[in-house]
Amino acid sequence: MSAEQKPQVHRKAQHRDQVQEFRKWLATLSKDDLAVVLHHRRDTAVPIPPDINSLSTRMLLPGSIALALATCTAAELAIIEALSQRGAELSPVSREEITPLLPFAPEEALSALRTKALIFNPNGDDSLALLPRIMQALPTNLMLLNQPDITVEEIRALSARKREILTLIARAGGSMVTVGAQAKIADSKDFKELLSQGIIVESSEHTVTIPRTIRQAMQGQSPTIIPLQPPVALPSFNTQPARLEEEETKADQSGTAAGLEVVYTMDRVIESLARKPQALLKNKSLGIRQVTTLAQEINKDEKETKALLALGLAARLLGRGEPEGLEGNFLAPTMQAMQWMDSPLDERWQVLLHGWEQMDSAYWNSQRGIDAEVDNPRLPEMRKLVVETFTASSAALSDASFWPLFAYLHPLATLHSKKDTISHLLQEVRWIGAVAHGRATAVVRESFDETQRLCPEPIEQFIIQADHTAMAPGPLTPAVQKLLSSFATLESPGLASVYRFDHGSIRRGLDSSLTAAEMKDFLQKHTWGDVPQAINVLIDDVARSHGTLRSSAVSCYVRSDDSALLTQAVASVPELRSIAPTVAVSALPLAQILEALRHAGFSPAAEDESGISIDVRPEPAVVPAAKSAKSSKVGKSGLSTPQTGREIASDENVERAVAHLISATQPAGEQPSEATTPVDAVDFTAVLRTAARGSHPVKITYANKHGEPTTVGATPLRVDGGQVDALVGTNTVRFPLHRISAVVMD
Repeated sequence: MSAEQKPQVHRKAQHRDQVQEFRKWLATLSKDDLAVVLHHRRDTAVPIPPDINSLSTRMLLPGSIALALATCTAAELAIIEALSQRGAELSPVSREEITPLLPFAPEEALSALRTKALIFNPNGDDSLALLPRIMQALPTNLMLLNQPDITVEEIRALSARKREILTLIARAGGSMVTVGAQAKIADSKDFKELLSQGIIVESSEHTVTIPRTIRQAMQGQSPTIIPLQPPVALPSFNTQPARLEEEETKADQSGTAAGLEVVYTMDRVIESLARKPQALLKNKSLGIRQVTTLAQEINKDEKETKALLALGLAARLLGRGEPEGLEGNFLAPTMQAMQWMDSPLDERWQVLLHGWEQMDSAYWNSQRGIDAEVDNPRLPEMRKLVVETFTASSAALSDASFWPLFAYLHPLATLHSKKDTISHLLQEVRWIGAVAHGRATAVVRESFDETQRLCPEPIEQFIIQADHTAMAPGPLTPAVQKLLSSFATLESPGLASVYRFDHGSIRRGLDSSLTAAEMKDFLQKHTWGDVPQAINVLIDDVARSHGTLRSSAVSCYVRSDDSALLTQAVASVPELRSIAPTVAVSALPLAQILEALRHAGFSPAAEDESGISIDVRPEPAVVPAAKSAKSSKVGKSGLSTPQTGREIASDENVERAVAHLISATQPAGEQPSEATTPVDAVDFTAVLRTAARGSHPVKITYANKHGEPTTVGATPLRVDGGQVDALVGTNTVRFPLHRISAVVMD
């Protein structure tokens, strides 16, 4: 291409005018209005922009526009679509022009779009213009204003010729030019019937498109209908709802019970892995068999077990590594887990909530545990959107009412995500205690700090019942809970927990160096009322047979005053060798001998060199915690701003940016410098696509086959694959984009 044919900027192009008008509009905003815009477009405020020109340039970046669009409701996106249909990308349109296209009053959504700087009023009146390049950031053929409700069966019932036409259009990207080579198809009876039935629609004068819901049905999927108005039962979706205090309290209580059950279950996971770290597979995941074994041990199903493992990893309570004394890669608790178990209950729940908000494992998609292959970095953001749906609602949400509200509030997320993923996240928010009885609980309604208010005061007393159980009507203090758990088995976790005493649990307490007298004294001190005689008898009975055999780590001996019993033990454990009628020794470590004796049916006790019972349980196996992810800003709801690769400004940064921009605003009438004008490197693709959507004529200057510049008037029909199809006169002409040197709106 010669020097004369290089792409050039035409300052009369209306696309450039829109950019300039947007800059001027930003410059006219008051301090308060600019602050509102920057609070909604925080990514553009860091670092502080030097002037309005720089701010407008940032707001025109595709990534920034995409972030703003992700926060739009269905009503807001529908208005953007209506404005695009009326040509607001090229020149301002009046509100009256788009009102007939909308099934709702647009005032509220228009106001929201202005605060996000996605639309603006270039003339200072009621005229509306779209932010340049906004349509390029939206999914192709989003079509919220045209969503035919059709089933897969209805598509299959169409004639073979109609299905063939639909397939042809779908293969062409979902739209087709109706002139030129395709004119014969467009004139056919089947094509016209599809058009009259609404199965295909005219997107411009010479182009037809298959609506999104029709394409979904063609692919065998149930069409996703995005409501353009909030559900009727939720008229105050975007205001702070006046919730009934009684229902709020009920939700908080149930959510707290659910959250604390997760805390108690995580206790059991940590205790299990501390006793026996689980070897990991080569891909650092936990095998199916180990997941099943752990699920049985903590008395939970495998799905919840995988959720607990993922949560423990995200909260840095579990980690991968090599515990002391073991070789290889294992899943084990971290040192933080040991500290966590000794912390107050509200702090433990809060740690899990912080881990939950950052958890990126789609554990339900793998049979293995902590499987990195199913990690999804979008899950924290999706989780935040699920919670926001509940916090936005002024009424309790059932499953049936949740889905339409979620689709209305987060239409792009609905279309870009699998329903199965949202369903699992919906179960998750209830499991962790963030939602209960269809309402958001205080931990997400306010902040995670609410755990301190929600968790009841810990108690030190419990009730022992005649059926060998102890019932704690509230959470026990860590010290009491730890000691009680050492010789009683947690049978029912929750705010009111139940522990059971049996031979195995009492023997476990004796193994931890507790004596029968210490157990009975503890129960007497912390029991409301008297300790049932049956419990004392159980403790004495187990203690009587426990410790009949005595052993020590000093050369690992085993002794007993009963020589017959010792002879039987030596016969049962080949590794033991009798050296006297009442003494046997072994080369094995003490812990292995004790395990072998117990396996053979004996109840040995360990002692030190002075004959006092000692605790020979192994030290918890721990590994270093993984490095924490970059901390993220926590908002009022408690959920953090997701990591998007962009730094998000704090409220303080926004205020500083506003103050600087107001002071640096150029005098009225001064033109922005060319150095900050993004259209100096104008993207003809964006301009041509804008013209194609509005059937707007343009003048295209291109290099012909002889390399000579040629200018023609044309109406762009479609831009795709590095070329543009345009209507020149009555003929369809294809221009390679690399040959185009200039585009001017006619």
